[in-house]
Amino acid sequence: MTTIAQTLLDIEKVQQDIQKQLSSGKVQQSTFIKDMTNIIAVYYFDLLAHSSLDDSKTKLSNTSNPFLVKYHSLSKKVGMHKEYIRWLNIGGVFVVCNTFEKFVRETHRQLFKDEKIHHLKDAYEHILRSKNIDNPTLSRMVMEFILIRFIRNSFYHGDTYTNKKTRTFVFGSETYELEEGKPVKPIRLMTAIAIFWQHYSTIMSSP
Repeated sequence: MTTIAQTLLDIEKVQQDIQKQLSSGKVQQSTFIKDMTNIIAVYYFDLLAHSSLDDSKTKLSNTSNPFLVKYHSLSKKVGMHKEYIRWLNIGGVFVVCNTFEKFVRETHRQLFKDEKIHHLKDAYEHILRSKNIDNPTLSRMVMEFILIRFIRNSFYHGDTYTNKKTRTFVFGSETYELEEGKPVKPIRLMTAIAIFWQHYSTIMSSP
């Protein structure tokens, strides 16, 4: 399981890349970037708070502050940190995925005016083709978009895949087997954030 310290470093890496691309003019400030920057900052703030509290265990071992005492007591419970990260991931992936879907809808509307596509996957592929993004990059981006949406959608059904069509996705070093009625393997929030940022950067820097 990835540590909080590693996640903090991963957050900083994405923050630095966003700033670098804005400074270089590769991408321009936008609603999507503002939304993503806020999401990442809140996630960073939350993890920093918990990291600081964990670090205070030895420094404030004799504290009488009832909130710190309660926090340290709860933090000793088996599985507490794992469950905390799980819920952060669920909420975070939900918000990040919705933010990117909003970007896809608005971008498709701007590029193609009144041309309507009912399936978001088709709209996304339409955008990528219009930006001259070819295979294998196009196929990879569409696959990643679909997979993260499947994972997000499983939250509505107790983390269970409900589609009758069995699907297999290879996602970096991870393999996702989606089968009806079975639990969906969770995705790390920072993985979803990094992928959607990479997608946005690729789209906006393409002619």
